[in-house]
Amino acid sequence: MMIRNLVSREKTLWRPIFIETASRVQCFMSFQFVTQDINGVSIHYAFDGPDDAPVITFAHALSLNARSFNPQVSEFTEDYRVLRLDLRGHGNTDVNGGPFSVEDLADDVAALLDHLHVERTHFVGSSLGAMAGFAMAFNHANRLSSLTFMASQGALPQERTKTARAGIKAMRASDATPTKTLADECEAMLERLLGDIAEADHPNTFALLREILHDTTLYGQARAYEAILEMNYDSRLSEIDVPTMILAGAQDSSTPPERMQMYKDGITGARMEVLDGAGHFPNVEQPAAFNAVLRQFLREVSP
Repeated sequence: MMIRNLVSREKTLWRPIFIETASRVQCFMSFQFVTQDINGVSIHYAFDGPDDAPVITFAHALSLNARSFNPQVSEFTEDYRVLRLDLRGHGNTDVNGGPFSVEDLADDVAALLDHLHVERTHFVGSSLGAMAGFAMAFNHANRLSSLTFMASQGALPQERTKTARAGIKAMRASDATPTKTLADECEAMLERLLGDIAEADHPNTFALLREILHDTTLYGQARAYEAILEMNYDSRLSEIDVPTMILAGAQDSSTPPERMQMYKDGITGARMEVLDGAGHFPNVEQPAAFNAVLRQFLREVSP
């Protein structure tokens, strides 16, 4: 496996990567993260793999960061260039002060691709990252070789908007400092999002998600919720004109397979896969199955 060092004017960060397999836990040296001013924001990202390989961009879920795609790094960097970034307000990427939109997230990705001299990419998004994928398909379709999204939706259902607005208000009221994190809410969030997934069966999954949630700020999440509330893509699904795959976790109560089916029906030529034993984070909960399904899809759209 090739590890590529990137040089930047900004800071770099190394972290260990833990990959949970059926028989063992493997630890690999992490790839180097770089922080660079892109599109007016200090964006934290890693870009690794063979120089002449096709590019996959992984965009993470709400409340998480680029490290949530650790289980995909060793699988795909042998024959793809893998780009992972922290979206605005998450990880080590700035919020940049005021509010932002989902379209801003897509513009950040497009600007980062420009910076890295990448013409086209396969885009894989989870939750908030998938919403950015929708915006990429609408506003930067010429940059996409394919679109894969999971645990997401193009508009927040009406019954959840009141809860989301209440959550934003509560987070603002309790956010005494910009650095206060989701540590206090961590266990409740894991229970809600992972559902019936047993920690005893996936100890490293829970450990990774806890570490990430303890790094996510209330302020950053509140800004992301504001962006989500302003988003409405469900009426535009027929406009998406790139090869698309929808992935759903069979045990995902937030975006269940029944909800995700509308995207398969609404996007011309889209395929859909349901992963057993997965909740809201299929790529972390069932990495081997997720990686296999994604690799097969990429082979089909880029023979």
